Amino acid sequence: MKSKPASSVATKTTVSALWEKTKRNLPSDLEFQNERSRDNATWLALTQVLTDKDSVSFGWGYAGKSKGFLGVHNTPDDQTTFDNSANLYSLAWRHMIDKNTTVYADWAMTVNGPDAHYDLGAGGHGVTTDCHDSTPLAAFDPTTGGVTNTGPHCFSGGRVEGVSVGVAYRF
Repeated sequence: MKSKPASSVATKTTVSALWEKTKRNLPSDLEFQNERSRDNATWLALTQVLTDKDSVSFGWGYAGKSKGFLGVHNTPDDQTTFDNSANLYSLAWRHMIDKNTTVYADWAMTVNGPDAHYDLGAGGHGVTTDCHDSTPLAAFDPTTGGVTNTGPHCFSGGRVEGVSVGVAYRF
């Protein structure tokens, strides 16, 4: 992973950029499902200080196509023409009430390629949505010795949006 440190210019604008290449080692017979290895993932963010207490930020993340993919319930079987790239856009406003307390409002949107299933909230701030449908979780049934249910199903190609509003207090 290579990154460029954030920099601030005289206009009170901070620019942050990140580029990464990820690699996952799998046995050759499983390489077709290697959705963790990709050559191109980027992040670009701009933060503008508006006043002594207010700032606004815009971010854009891009995950390029991976080496392989896990077919989900609506992806093609063709392993050569899939597109599981995605873009993430975010916008945030922050207001400092005092040195310990900040209020914020932010919005994010993930635009998945036709075979991608990236999600919002997967890092713990919210509930993930792309793998939640009405199908119950698959589980081992000790009374029958088999597996019951088949879910939840993941669906690719979606556009997921979310809003978060809160107060952060540092003590």
